[in-house]
Amino acid sequence: MLKTFSVVLLTLAMSIGVAQARHTIPGCVVGEPVTAKCACGMRAHRPLLCHPGQWCHPSQGCTA
Repeated sequence: MLKTFSVVLLTLAMSIGVAQARHTIPGCVVGEPVTAKCACGMRAHRPLLCHPGQWCHPSQGCTA
């Protein structure tokens, strides 16, 4: 019973850690073309995500 509980607890802890790590997105460099998904400013308490090929502008967000 204790071994099963330990495995379940470890699995749960690992899944929470992976979920938190997936939400860590680096910030974009303003005025530079984006090479990987990044956060460009905030709107409504959520980061604006730019995708490769876009440009980050703090006032306009991501533009092509």
